[in-house]
Amino acid sequence: MTLHVVYDHACEHCGAFYIPYDREVPCPNCGAVEEERFDYIPQAVQSLRFNKRRGGTYMPPAWWVGSLGDHILRLLFSLFDAYESREANEGFAEFAASYLADMNWGDQGYLEKHVLAIAIRIQPELDRPDQPEDSRTIWG
Repeated sequence: MTLHVVYDHACEHCGAFYIPYDREVPCPNCGAVEEERFDYIPQAVQSLRFNKRRGGTYMPPAWWVGSLGDHILRLLFSLFDAYESREANEGFAEFAASYLADMNWGDQGYLEKHVLAIAIRIQPELDRPDQPEDSRTIWG
């Protein structure tokens, strides 16, 4: 078992998929700032912590991507596992930028910097003490 974050959102202006996770987070494709907000960061942190506690890695043994929230979680799992196993002593932001730049983003290149911003926002949260698991998160 693991924690999923089921969430999909497309920009009402350009149709690009992204997660408006904090106030004033613009669409990474067109720059529009929409009203909708989704509390993605705490739920993503819970999922990362849950996996790490139960399996020793952020990547769970099996993962089904059923939404944009889950897709980005999958990218975050591999990023944080790679960061923990790195040999160089570089900071997280530099490592994450390089790691994500090496991925093939296809026609969703706008998501690279968006996922980087999410990862940078999550990283300090992982160092904080565990919080109770949120009942809004779906188990699967």
